[in-house]
Amino acid sequence: MIVIFSLPPPAIELFLNRCPHCKHYAPKYIKLASEVTTSHPAIKFYAVSCVAHKDLCKAQKVKSYPTLKFFREGSYNVTTHGGVRYDANAILTALGFEGGAGVGDGDETNKIAKSSGDHKSKNDKEIARVVPFRVHDVHDAWSDAALSFEFALKNGIYMENGPLPQEKSLAFREWLELLSKSLPSQMGRTHDIINALLKHFDKAAKGQSYMDELVSEHVPAAPSWSWRTCTYGDNTMGYTCGLWQLFHVMSVGVVEYNRHNPPIPTRHASETLRNYIDHFFQCDVCRMNFLSMYDTCAFDGCHRLSENPSLLEQEWRELPLWLWETHNDVNGRLLGERLEQNKEQKPNQWESQQARWPPLFACPNCWREDRSWEEEQVFKHLHSLYWSGNPSYIKIQSNDIIDHGSRGAMMSLRWKVSVIFLAVAVVMARLSNSKSVRRNSGRQKQKE
Repeated sequence: MIVIFSLPPPAIELFLNRCPHCKHYAPKYIKLASEVTTSHPAIKFYAVSCVAHKDLCKAQKVKSYPTLKFFREGSYNVTTHGGVRYDANAILTALGFEGGAGVGDGDETNKIAKSSGDHKSKNDKEIARVVPFRVHDVHDAWSDAALSFEFALKNGIYMENGPLPQEKSLAFREWLELLSKSLPSQMGRTHDIINALLKHFDKAAKGQSYMDELVSEHVPAAPSWSWRTCTYGDNTMGYTCGLWQLFHVMSVGVVEYNRHNPPIPTRHASETLRNYIDHFFQCDVCRMNFLSMYDTCAFDGCHRLSENPSLLEQEWRELPLWLWETHNDVNGRLLGERLEQNKEQKPNQWESQQARWPPLFACPNCWREDRSWEEEQVFKHLHSLYWSGNPSYIKIQSNDIIDHGSRGAMMSLRWKVSVIFLAVAVVMARLSNSKSVRRNSGRQKQKE
């Protein structure tokens, strides 16, 4: 627990390294520090990583990121703000000061920039206005989805010390049950973790250490948090992208599950996803935007997603298509926010189109000439990327997430098997031809 009794009174930002909005907010936080310290140089600004200082953030009951905490001089009273819409005057008021803040280049700017190095990747570089989508396959999607699932178990379920409250416990259990039905069997390690958590759910819901104990039987002691897609040289961006991969795999998996089992209502799946994001998606801005879209029936979700089980596959497909549209809306909004933050012009029509997925080069049949979508083709593309792009001979081992080496080994084995089959086929063909020649020569002798 942080207790501040002496001068100077601090303002502290608690952030998650892999939260995109934390990274976007960092320059604004530094600017606010400069503005405040220009008129009140005694005030100190700090940034604390909740990955490096997980226990501290739990003790401070940080429920979303970024979170600002303002500690008044000589007081236990702490003002907490879970959003990022604070200006310099509001910060001064929260710290118990009267009067406005000047705007200038306070020394605090450099201090925060140095102390919050986790905010900025060493590989940061200037990027294009519209960042092109990376080409990836089903193996990449499954690998990143599995990695983000494991990272969330380690860093996103328990935001406070102690057991999960009843509402959160129910949301978490329903999420695990949905994933157990909708994820492909090839994600073996993920299924092993889910099965262990469901089997011992009462223990898993008691606290982080209990859940870690259950998960540790299936995950390396020091896992490598290295995502494959959407990182663009900054691996800290992989977590949120991997979560979206997990959501998409789940949505397509519901269609697959319903083909062979009593169908899951699409509304049940979407509500389960909504509740998971509400309780366990730490990026505050991301969470609020998703909930706002869902709860206001964006993209006609209230009519497209049914509360009742359906036997029609066309109705099941509405779940992955609705999620895909929602994700595209997020992509467009993030593009606009990034350009606005960089004080660039708003995206034009072409740039807005480039921010929508899948791009034309990846799925030309998904686009009509009028730039609208061919949803039948979009679903086929989603299915290919998140489910059926997997050849039957590939299996993610339960004790490891698939890597390039294992994939290469499997491909090598496939070629060896193919060569063997080809050799056998050639031998059989020659034997058959030899027998045919003998029969024909025998008939010729009989005629003579």
